[in-house]
Amino acid sequence: MPSGRQMRLDSLEKIDVDSIELSGLNVRDVRDANKDLGPLKESLRETGLIQPIVVVPKDGKYHLVVGQRRWLAAKELGWKKISAVILAPMSEEDARLVSAIENLVRRDLPFKDEVKYAEYMFDRLCSRMGKKSIPKELARLLGISENRAMTLLKRRLVPVEIAEMVDRKEIGKGDAYRVSMAAYGNKEKQIELAKEVQKLVPLERKRIDSIANELPEAPVSKWIAEAKKPAKEVEFVLILPVKWADNLKRAAADRDEDPEDTIKIAVIEWLEAKGFS
Repeated sequence: MPSGRQMRLDSLEKIDVDSIELSGLNVRDVRDANKDLGPLKESLRETGLIQPIVVVPKDGKYHLVVGQRRWLAAKELGWKKISAVILAPMSEEDARLVSAIENLVRRDLPFKDEVKYAEYMFDRLCSRMGKKSIPKELARLLGISENRAMTLLKRRLVPVEIAEMVDRKEIGKGDAYRVSMAAYGNKEKQIELAKEVQKLVPLERKRIDSIANELPEAPVSKWIAEAKKPAKEVEFVLILPVKWADNLKRAAADRDEDPEDTIKIAVIEWLEAKGFS
């Protein structure tokens, strides 16, 4: 696997747009990359290329690793040259890993692509070091916390159909993960739940996890009906110093959760660990 040193640039140069070729090194779907290039082309016209593309030299050409949409937009604009980070030669598998890593930390990716990259990263790292070491290694590669790495990796558990619902703004990321885990292993049930859960108010949606655990074989209609019943919960008010409130918000963002959910999970886990389950 490429180390942090090997993954940094070997050189930064302006290279011929026509000297770059698409290859299997870029893990992004070509069909998705070609969609809606208009805003990106307008941005390139107005401000130029802010973030260089990433390539590796091969057979007298450059194979694209990261920046497929930027390269395509530059071609359509008729650019002759483009700024590129040129990496040292590496194996195809390592280049694909770099592509996945670079794309996984971007904030503007379609959720469907996040799911795909997370699955690719998990499979590649799992084949090299075993499941237990994956969050730690991904955190090292990306320069993020292990909690954030685990949040990124759990994207792979979301079916692509539900990820596409997120991209269409039919369901939030938190709810996408919630329904995927509630009906894990049953794709049809996951998709049905994703459609039905949006009919619930936020507090009702949050009950789906526990209801699914209590009634795993029940149909989605039963889960929804149970979620709409008055909650069998006791409400507590938690007052935190500003420092810890800010830390809580950061932790919740890392985990793609509402702060209330993060507190609930932390308290339950602490009680179980202390023998109060």
